[in-house]
Amino acid sequence: MTRRIVIGAVLLVVLTRTAWADFGLPELGGPPLPPQTYGRESISPQEAANLQAQIDELKRELAREKFRPAYVPASASGDAAPTLSKDVDSLMKWKASVDKADAKAALKPSVNIGGRLFFDSALFSQNQASFAQVGDAENATKLRWAWIELKGSMLENVDYRFWVDVSNNVNILDAYLDFHDLPYFQNFRIGHFFEPFSMQQLTPNKYLTFMERSSPFNLGRDLGLMLHSDNANANWTYGAGLFMNEDSARPPFYQNDEDSLAVTGRFTCLPWYDEASDGRGLIHLGLGGSYRHLADQTLRFRNRPDAALAPYIVDTGNFAADNYSLIGLEAAYAYGSFIMQTEYHRAAADTLSFGNEYFDHYYIQASYVLTGENRAYNRRSGSFSNRIVPYENFFRVRTEDGRICRGRGAWEIAYRYAHDDLNSDNILGGRDYRHLFSLNWYLSPYTRAMFEYNYTNTDDTTASNGLLHVFQMRMQFEF
Repeated sequence: MTRRIVIGAVLLVVLTRTAWADFGLPELGGPPLPPQTYGRESISPQEAANLQAQIDELKRELAREKFRPAYVPASASGDAAPTLSKDVDSLMKWKASVDKADAKAALKPSVNIGGRLFFDSALFSQNQASFAQVGDAENATKLRWAWIELKGSMLENVDYRFWVDVSNNVNILDAYLDFHDLPYFQNFRIGHFFEPFSMQQLTPNKYLTFMERSSPFNLGRDLGLMLHSDNANANWTYGAGLFMNEDSARPPFYQNDEDSLAVTGRFTCLPWYDEASDGRGLIHLGLGGSYRHLADQTLRFRNRPDAALAPYIVDTGNFAADNYSLIGLEAAYAYGSFIMQTEYHRAAADTLSFGNEYFDHYYIQASYVLTGENRAYNRRSGSFSNRIVPYENFFRVRTEDGRICRGRGAWEIAYRYAHDDLNSDNILGGRDYRHLFSLNWYLSPYTRAMFEYNYTNTDDTTASNGLLHVFQMRMQFEF
C-alpha cells in the first residue's frame, strides 16, 4: 500500500507540474515556469532564471528517484524516473533552442530611428553703437534643426550612429562606430563625432538649458578616432583622440584645411555623488585641452550673442597662425532641482606676426525646476545629458461633468552670465558681456517651449558700447 502511495504521489507531482505549466500558471511550491514562452525566439533574464531553477529542481527529483531506498520496488521508481528524465531532456532542448535564437539575434544589426525639430524666432532691439558695430539685427524665424537619427548595434559590442541635418541642405552630423568592452582602454570610436572638449559642447542641444552654447572656442564634429570611457556607474570619465580639422558652415568658423591635425582630450570626476538619490546631489569637476595644427596657417575666432539668428558681435577676423591650443576648466554643482555650472576657456594662438596671442571666455549659469523635477546627470559622458521628465505632462481636457482637467508639465527658470574677450595685445576682436534669462516649459519629456531674453553689451574699438536686446523663443519636438 505504501509503495502505491509513493508511486501515485510521484506521478501526481509530474502530471501536475506539466498541466500547470501548459496553462501558463505559476507552479505551486517552486519557481514558475515561463508562461507562454514556447515558440518564442528569446526570453527575459527573469524567465531564464525561472527556467534554470525548474530544470535544477527536476534534476534533484530525478536523483531522488534513482537513489530511493531498497524497500521501494524497482518498478515503482522505474515508472517515475523515465518521465522525469524526459521532462528534463525536453526543457534542456528548449533552453538550448532559445539560447541559439538569442545568439543568432545578437549577430543581427539593430536599428532605432528618431529625429528632432527645432523652430526658432527672434526679435532684436539695438542702439546706434550696436548698429555701427554689427549692422542691422533683423527679426527672423527659422527652422533651426531638422535631424534624422539612426542608431543601433552591430554584433554584441559594436554600436553605430548616423545623424543628418536636413534643415539647410543635407549635413552629416554624427557618423561613427563605437567598439565597447575592450581590454585596457574600454572603448574605441572611429568616424565623425564631437571632440572631447567642454561640458557644454558635449551636452546634446536637446538637453541644453539655454537655446545656444556660449563659447567661441567650442570644438565641433570632426573626423577622428578616440579612446574613451563608458561606464554608467563610474565617478570619472576620460576621452582622448586624434582628429582632422574641417571647414565648417557654423561657428566658430575655424578656417583650416582638411589635413590639419588636432589632439584633444578631456577628464572629469565626481568628488561627491549621492548614490541614494541617483545623483540628485553631486559635484562635478573637469579639465580639457586641445592642440591644433593649422595647415593653411589661417585662424579666426568670433561669436554671436547666444542666438543663432543674431549677427556676430565679436570677431578677430582672419589672422596668420601656425597652430593654437585650448584649455578648458569646468565645474558643476547639483542639489535636487537646482543646478549651477561654470566653464573657463583660454585659446593661445601661435601667430606668424606677433608670437603668442591669448583669448578668453567664461560663463556661469544656474537653473531651478519650479515644479520639483531634476535634470539627471549622465555618468557616461560627464555632463547633464538627460531630459527633464515632468511629473505630469501638459494636458487640458473637459470631463464628463463639464469640469476642466489640466496637467501643468514642468517649468524651469535659468540665468547665465557670459563674457568673451577676443582682444589680445595685437589682435582686437572685441569684448562682450551677456546676461541671459530663460523660462523653459516642458510639455512632455519630448516637447519643450523655450523663452529667452538676452542683454548684450559689446565693447570694441568704437567710442561707445553697443547694446543689443534679443527676445527669442523655440519650439522643440523629438520623436
